[in-house]
Amino acid sequence: MIEIIIDFIDSYQLLRINRFIRKFRIDTIIDVGAHKGDFVKHALKYLKPKKIYAFEPQKEISHILKKRFKKKVKVFNLAVGKKNSYNFIYINKLKKTSTLNNAIVYSNSIYNKFKNLLLLQKRNYESKYRVKTVSLDYFFSKKKLFETLLKIDVEGYEANVLLGSKKILKKIQMVLIEKQNLKKNNFHKCHEILLKSNFIHHKTFLFPLMQFEDRLYVKKELI
Repeated sequence: MIEIIIDFIDSYQLLRINRFIRKFRIDTIIDVGAHKGDFVKHALKYLKPKKIYAFEPQKEISHILKKRFKKKVKVFNLAVGKKNSYNFIYINKLKKTSTLNNAIVYSNSIYNKFKNLLLLQKRNYESKYRVKTVSLDYFFSKKKLFETLLKIDVEGYEANVLLGSKKILKKIQMVLIEKQNLKKNNFHKCHEILLKSNFIHHKTFLFPLMQFEDRLYVKKELI
């Protein structure tokens, strides 16, 4: 029941975001942490990009994503980080909160206590396994990007994604990134990286009922 409620609220949030972003021209979307593709679903309807690259490290969820969109979206069962390597992904009862950030997993934070209470689970994750991780700079080194939106939702691993994307950030026009107020240090680093890459914070989308928000950063020349 909790997962259904959160999925409904999340879908509403992504709908609001897509309706706002459609005023910009979008040719390509890079979705890091695509999960089951709710953002992709709304993007296909409102943004109508020519290409979507969706990255989802969870094996079962990646399979669902491929079946859901078939040839419309290029789906990759890969994690994204600051370099090409292998990392552990920690799988939670609520799959969309699974993460590669072991600092969060093993912390005794208010966030973890709240999440475990909400999900009625005894520890901070149910299982873990190794996943292949790539940097976006490596993945897109031989691909051309036009009018590109980078969306990142990776549960506290956002800074690592951006650290492996410094070259392509020069080619990207927009970044949509989730900020969870309980993970301030991670997001402070994200904000600094984006400002240094000539982005400005253009819009904040508060997540209903919870201490989360999505932030849209755009290149200065678009405003």
